[in-house]
Amino acid sequence: MIGGRLRFYLACTFLCAGSIFLCFKISNQGALGGNMPETSRIAKLFENTRTVCIGRFLIDVPIDAEIVYGPSEVPYPVRVYPGKANEMEKLVADRLVEIQKAKPDVYGALAAKDSMFGKMINGVMPGQKILFGASAGSFAFYSIESYVKSEEDVLMQEAEAMGAPEKYGKVLTELNSMAPLFRSRRNMAIPAESGVCIEDGFIKDAGKPIFEMVGVGVRLTNFPDVHFSLSTTNKDILVPSDALEPRLKQAEQIAKDRGEGAWYKRIKNLRQGKREIGRWVGYEVLVRMPAQAAAGESHEFAFVSQGEPNNPYLPVLDLELHSGIRGNQIGGAKPSVTDEEAVAIWDKLTSSIRVRPYQ
Repeated sequence: MIGGRLRFYLACTFLCAGSIFLCFKISNQGALGGNMPETSRIAKLFENTRTVCIGRFLIDVPIDAEIVYGPSEVPYPVRVYPGKANEMEKLVADRLVEIQKAKPDVYGALAAKDSMFGKMINGVMPGQKILFGASAGSFAFYSIESYVKSEEDVLMQEAEAMGAPEKYGKVLTELNSMAPLFRSRRNMAIPAESGVCIEDGFIKDAGKPIFEMVGVGVRLTNFPDVHFSLSTTNKDILVPSDALEPRLKQAEQIAKDRGEGAWYKRIKNLRQGKREIGRWVGYEVLVRMPAQAAAGESHEFAFVSQGEPNNPYLPVLDLELHSGIRGNQIGGAKPSVTDEEAVAIWDKLTSSIRVRPYQ
């Protein structure tokens, strides 16, 4: 992934170095078929693989690939501090000092005499500490942080809540209910029980439907300009704007409105259409983007399936692959892979995505 959990297509566009890459409903000229020959370089790349756990799923990647986890929310943002269990008291104390710096800015219930702002209370787990700060988005809302030890690590979950006791009380209840479910996860181990893998951690099943969002990036050592990303989001409703296919006509119209019709016609369509990955039914677009003034050529691949609401084993699935990356810029380097190789990498990675077995 580039720049954390950056999304490369927004409202049916790809963003790169200030340019907009419109890449849907393009000409099928030069399109490559679904069963492409695997090149020798890619066959060698995948001779030795390892399995990575992300959320409730597994993916096989080249053994020397770099894995970069993105932010996780289960159901609130969660972060792991590896090896900090013996330093948790200092970690919490330092955080309280940071929280107090916002005191002059708080207002409303957070500035009242009975405010919880700047306070620390014990949670339900032994040693668990819960801190009350202010939301960065509004100093009238609490930011509530729950810290709990797990083996050598500290896991922190953060949630926002309105200032009224009945409002933040509900959040406290949920944070306390999540605290016993956290587990450390060493050396990217694959748990045998049901739950959600996050970076350096694992969260056991909550026993009820909750929001889950996780993501991971794969960077290929042999082809450093090629990045792949995967994210899953378990939602309680189907959101039409999540889908790729409805954006096609809009993208074509945007290209015409911007006077980029000639450039748009030069986009090379490698593959496009409906596709099934496991139980996911979605839509994929695989294209090679021509150079522009601000960026060179690049491969831009995407797949989205809307999944099934409230089904953690069939969440929204969002996959992307980009080539020609230097630093955080798409098109900053010449793609190190051919069209056939890019599609072969994509097919190898995406076809290995599967539900993690559990007891």
